[in-house]
Amino acid sequence: MEKMSVETIKPSLPTPQCLRTLDLSVVDYLTQPVYTYACLFYSNDPSIPREETIQKLKTSLSETLTSFYPFSGRVNGLSLAVDCNDEGAIFIEATLGNSTLSSFLSSPDSNEIQQTLLPLHYVPRTSEASVTWPLLIVKTSYFKCGGMSLGICMSHKLADAASLSSFIRVWAATARGESGTVGKPEFAGINIYPPANDALKAVEIHKPKSIINAGVTKRFVFSGSKIEELKAKVAQPPRPTRVQCVTALLWRCVCAAASKTTTTSTKVLMTLSRKDEEIGIQETVKELRERAEELTSLVQENDGSATDLGSKLLGKAFSDYSKFSNEPGYSMYAVTSWCNMPFYEANFGNGCPVWVVGNVAPRLELVTVLLDSSEFKGIEAWVTLSEEDMLSFEQNPELLASASPNPAVIF
Repeated sequence: MEKMSVETIKPSLPTPQCLRTLDLSVVDYLTQPVYTYACLFYSNDPSIPREETIQKLKTSLSETLTSFYPFSGRVNGLSLAVDCNDEGAIFIEATLGNSTLSSFLSSPDSNEIQQTLLPLHYVPRTSEASVTWPLLIVKTSYFKCGGMSLGICMSHKLADAASLSSFIRVWAATARGESGTVGKPEFAGINIYPPANDALKAVEIHKPKSIINAGVTKRFVFSGSKIEELKAKVAQPPRPTRVQCVTALLWRCVCAAASKTTTTSTKVLMTLSRKDEEIGIQETVKELRERAEELTSLVQENDGSATDLGSKLLGKAFSDYSKFSNEPGYSMYAVTSWCNMPFYEANFGNGCPVWVVGNVAPRLELVTVLLDSSEFKGIEAWVTLSEEDMLSFEQNPELLASASPNPAVIF
C-alpha cells in the first residue's frame, strides 16, 4: 500500500519579467516527449528524522528553482517556447508500506522503478505531447526500513543527463547550505542551435517516428575486472575506454540478436561527451567532403541570414535522420553514457546514495543507457529492445561472459 501527498513547489523568488519566455531550439522542439530521470537510493540514517529531510528537500528545491527557473514553468501550446511563469514543480511524498530497501535492490526492476518510484502517474497521458506536463516532478518514497528513494523527472525538452546531473548537484549543495560553492546554469540552447520558430519557417521539418513505451528494459552489470579483460583483447593502441569496450560488445550482441529475428541493417548512434569529441574525426571529415557540394548550393540559395542557413542545414539533417530512421530495412540503435557524472555525490545532508539509476521515461525502444556501477569502476547497462530480440540478447554467451544480468545491489 502506497500513501502519497502532493505539493507544488514554486521558486523562492519570482522570475524577473525579462526571463519570462525561453525560446526552444529546433533540437528541443524535435525531442521525444519524455522525461530524463534519475532515481537515487539512500539508506536509513536513524539520527535524521524523516520530517527534517523532507522539509529540507522542499525548501532547498524552492531556492534552487530561482536559478533553474524554466523548470517551474510550462511549455507553451506550440512547443516553441517555455513560459517561465513560476507555476511550480511538483513534489510528491510517498510511503511504501510493504517493501524494504534491501529487498527492492535485491533484484531491481525497470518497470517497478518507473511505476512505483517515479512520479509518472502524475502525468495522465505520457504517450501524448508534453505541452501540459510539469517540467520537473520529484517523488520521495520511504521504504518500510526507513530507506528512501528520490525520483527526479525533468522534461527532456530542457534536460539531458548532464543537465539533470548539474541540477542535482546544485540542489544538493543548497540543501547542505553550500550553494555558493556551485555555479549557476545557462539556458543557451538557441545560442547553439536555431530557434524552433525560425527553423520551422525556413524549412519543412519532419519529426522522427515515435518509439515511446515500446520494448522491454533489462539491466546488465559489467564489473571493473571484466571491463579490464575486454580492454586487454584490443591488440592495437589506442587503448579503448571502458565505455567504448562495453558499447562495442553490446552492439555486437544486439546485432546478433537482431539477425535472428529480422533482416534489417542495424546502425549505432552514440552520444559522446566533449572529452570524446576527437573520436570519429576521420569519419566526420569524410562526411563533410561528401556534403561540400550540397553545402555550396545551400549557401548560394541563402539570403545571407546565418539563422536561415543554420535552420536549413539542421532541417535537412533532421529530415535525413527522420527518413533514415523510418526507412524499412534499418534499425537505429542508440547508446548514451552517463558515466563519470557525479550522481553518487548527491548528498542532501543525509549521506550519499547507495545506488543510482537513470534513463528516460516513458521508455524509448532501442536505447541503452550506461551508468557507473556502485563500485564506480564498473558499468551498468540498461538495455531496451523488442521482447523478441531481448530473448536472444540476454542468452548470448559472449555477453554473459562479461556481464551479470541484474545482480543484487550491495550496500
